[in-house]
Amino acid sequence: MELSPDTIKKALQSVKYPGFTRDIVSFGLVKDVQIDGAKVNVSLVLPKPDDKLKSEISDSVRIAVLETPGVSDVDIQISARQPKAAPQGQGQQKAEKSAKLPDIKYYIAVASGKGGVGKSTVAVNVAVAMAKMRDKVGLMDADIWGPSIPTMLGIKDRPKATEDNKIVPLNKLGLKLMSIGFLVNEDETVIWRGPMVHGAIKQFIEDVIWDDTDHLVIDLPPGTGDAQLSLVQTVPLSGGLIVTTPQDVALIDVKRGVQMFRKLNVPILGIVENMSYLEQSGNGEVIDIFGRGGGKKMAEQFGVPFLGEIPIDPDIRKGGDSGVPIVESHPESTAAKAFNQIAETILNTIEKN
Repeated sequence: MELSPDTIKKALQSVKYPGFTRDIVSFGLVKDVQIDGAKVNVSLVLPKPDDKLKSEISDSVRIAVLETPGVSDVDIQISARQPKAAPQGQGQQKAEKSAKLPDIKYYIAVASGKGGVGKSTVAVNVAVAMAKMRDKVGLMDADIWGPSIPTMLGIKDRPKATEDNKIVPLNKLGLKLMSIGFLVNEDETVIWRGPMVHGAIKQFIEDVIWDDTDHLVIDLPPGTGDAQLSLVQTVPLSGGLIVTTPQDVALIDVKRGVQMFRKLNVPILGIVENMSYLEQSGNGEVIDIFGRGGGKKMAEQFGVPFLGEIPIDPDIRKGGDSGVPIVESHPESTAAKAFNQIAETILNTIEKN
């Protein structure tokens, strides 16, 4: 079989980006492949400088290429996008920051290892709670395939554009808002591949007028993939929040979320256990429908903060359907108080660091 760049790229599709289910080819990290007889030269570009990541990917690439029939030697060149140091107060992460980036002090990502755990519910209520504590808060929906923010905040309007093609974010409950759901009809399905997702996330950061926004909460899609890596390549994240439920099937995926943030050098703000328990009205009896305490155990196992438990409350669902989050509709409820406590803890953590 004659060697070709396509043959090598196909072999490199077996190399997963550490902590992700996607391979380095689909993530666009393979920049060049050259063939010189039986020798292969591979050039890679990582999202950021990281010696451990560089070594791990280099070893995997070497194995994959040398296992290709006809290859006797491989030379691997790995570079990284050179970042600027994050300003003091933006956590431990450094990231490449172009001149187009808005002057946002803190970027907070809300993630989950799997779908169905209430990640968007947590993101919306935490953002609304933050807006009650700080004046300049924004919420960005990076879940391109399943945007929830328009429904959860009861918004049917479309954002306007300025003469220089900048997008004016919508406003509600003290939040500046952006979502792909504002731009497509409810009955439309977004079927986009990696480069289109990357472009959308960059546009939502760089082409939206986030003026007077200090804290931007970003609701990520579930899992680990294009959107997560694109976000880290675009902005200096101050930290990531991981949402789970008590069931074992959800807790298994917490590990993936923790590994993802650690591989990308994003500080982990903590783990939130959603749908933790049901408090019966009247007698105050607590029922652990899905089990309880798994989120706290996972936090202890991975050495990250446990930020709290969110109970099962019908008013959370009603608030999400009606467009008025429980933090706003029932501020004295146990769930609202939990969201407020989580928001306060996050603000104290990122602002202190």
